[in-house]
Amino acid sequence: MSRIFASKDFLAGGLYMAFGLLGLWLGRNLDAGTASAMEAGYFPRLVCALLVAIGAALAAMSLFRAGEIPERGRWRPLVFVTLSCLAFALLLHPLGLVPTMLVSILLACFASGHIRPIPFVLLCLALVVAIVGIFVLALRIQIPLWPAL
Repeated sequence: MSRIFASKDFLAGGLYMAFGLLGLWLGRNLDAGTASAMEAGYFPRLVCALLVAIGAALAAMSLFRAGEIPERGRWRPLVFVTLSCLAFALLLHPLGLVPTMLVSILLACFASGHIRPIPFVLLCLALVVAIVGIFVLALRIQIPLWPAL
């Protein structure tokens, strides 16, 4: 029975639920509004509620099938994915979106331990085009693309 609770799926579901509940608690004072008149807390609550629901479904499904136990001692992915997120948060304002994306993607690729140049360049190109297209062009969010001179 303890093997079920140590499976990757159960632990991931628990982590999703924990992040979702934390987000709901942190945003408890934000006004949500309605779907037609969204306020500051509407989208964060929606995303956090989805995280809780997906986490609960993942954890529940893991109880009905044997899952894979997480490996121990694999710190490289955790460190580099965390560094990638921190780099994005800290570099977006001074560097702009495009250079920050390139740094974040490079750091995230280091998590695997080997980077092949051609797939890396294609990944960077696809992600930068997609992110700029979605957030800057389609949603018209005011994000600087390059460093301010």
